[in-house]
Amino acid sequence: MRYHGDLFGLQNPVVMDFPVYDASDIVEGQGLTYGATVRGAVLIDCVAAGTDFFGVAQETVTASTTAITTGTLVYCKVIVDPFAIYLTDMDMDDADIDVVSSTSTATTLGTVDDDMDGGWLYINSGTGAGQIAYIGAATTTVMTLDTTTAWTTTPDSTSDAILLRRILKHPADSGIDLDATFVRMEPGTLTQTGSFVSMENYIGTVQRPFAPLRPRQHHMAQNLNNNGIRLASDLYPVDHLLRGASTFT
Repeated sequence: MRYHGDLFGLQNPVVMDFPVYDASDIVEGQGLTYGATVRGAVLIDCVAAGTDFFGVAQETVTASTTAITTGTLVYCKVIVDPFAIYLTDMDMDDADIDVVSSTSTATTLGTVDDDMDGGWLYINSGTGAGQIAYIGAATTTVMTLDTTTAWTTTPDSTSDAILLRRILKHPADSGIDLDATFVRMEPGTLTQTGSFVSMENYIGTVQRPFAPLRPRQHHMAQNLNNNGIRLASDLYPVDHLLRGASTFT
């Protein structure tokens, strides 16, 4: 996760030193929250859902030697802006979603979060790999492409896909989860309950400049798997520790 501005239009984040703990390292770009057993005394890895999110580590430190009982504290530089937006890559190497079946204009997955209309479906491997499609309509299982262009190569049960969830949808219905490193987005779960909402989705390859995803520019782009594709989103943490007393419960 990388600072990408905030809701006040600022471009310089507030960075402070905070004591941290981890069984090994706190990694640069990792989301952080308060320590569960010593509430507020140190920061630790956040959970994938981003509950009680606090900020993002700006350096990698070995934090296993922190010991509150002896006053031995390891400090890490952390962004603390409660209104910050973080550019977050999709973990393209993690397990993705199995395609059940497809027609030329719609792809069936397992049961996913409702209201994927306006999201994106990228075929990461198997038949049709390297294609990306804008979702014009969706049920909890069927992702129907926008009506302008069908699949060039129709995915099938050998295909695996990544869902890039639509912007602005409140997490109560379709939040976004981080992966197991708490640095990137999780590509492989059909349903997510995270406390992150996407403010913008992005795509980039070796041949395409990194830019916001737009249906009339990117729907049914081809061969992206051979061009070092990067998918990312601007994530906003809805459940931030410094916004409202309810986040402390």
